[in-house]
Formats: sequence, C-alpha cells, structure tokens
Amino acid sequence: MWNMITHFLTFTGGMSAGVVLMCLLQTGKQEDEWLENRKREENE
Repeated sequence: MWNMITHFLTFTGGMSAGVVLMCLLQTGKQEDEWLENRKREENE
C-alpha cells in the first residue's frame, strides 16, 4: 500500500513540474516575440 501511495505522489509531482515548465517556456516565447515586435517598431 505504501508503495502505491509513493508512486502516486511521485507521478503527481512529476506532472506538476511538467506543467510548470511548460507554462514557463510559453511565457518566455511570448516575451521573445513581444521584444522582437518592439524592436521592429523602433526601427521603422
């Protein structure tokens, strides 16, 4: 029984870490696009 609980908690922690990393990567991508657009507007 303890083995099942440990595996479940490990799985849940891994899923949470994956979701957090995915959100951070998407935010970074949006920030890069925003900066690119801002630099383009300054050059025009």
